[in-house]
Amino acid sequence: MVDIDEWLAEAVGSYIVYAPPLSGTTSFVDEVGSKRDGETLLVGATRGLDRTPRSALESVSSFVDCTPTESERTASVGSPGDLTGVSMPVSEFLRAADEPVLAVDSVSTLLYYAEEATVFRFLSVLTAHIGRSDGLGLFVMTPSAHDEQTVHTFEQAFDGRIDLESDRVRVQAPDDSEAPEGWCSR
Repeated sequence: MVDIDEWLAEAVGSYIVYAPPLSGTTSFVDEVGSKRDGETLLVGATRGLDRTPRSALESVSSFVDCTPTESERTASVGSPGDLTGVSMPVSEFLRAADEPVLAVDSVSTLLYYAEEATVFRFLSVLTAHIGRSDGLGLFVMTPSAHDEQTVHTFEQAFDGRIDLESDRVRVQAPDDSEAPEGWCSR
């Protein structure tokens, strides 16, 4: 078993990241990206690039903004409900990148704008892409914003789960014997 930093640097697969609001999910994505060799793409469904602190994006090489914005390193989609629009730059990124990190912040926002079954299929396609590319997927969800059945249903689409709080993190990866056990400091 390795410590959390070592595990995050080498982990592959797709993980649902359970995090309460204001727990530093964008900073966590940046921390993970800075530990890895591959490129990082952040899908910002909750807030756009203009409202995301630059210090939280240092290792993020690409950004899909679900609010209308356009820049050199940003693909823009008019709404978080436009999952086809989101999937195009994400698929292109995953095909081109070696050992990519894909982060979606947040699944909860996608569920607000699109039907549950549609979001589930969308995430299933993304997790399959990540699996083929030996990448790492981090999909943020606020469990308290959903009923228990929805949370349980979506958890099944992933290889494991990461619980994130402002000062600590816990990994639950049943098929990964190297995953750290218990809560670790961030």
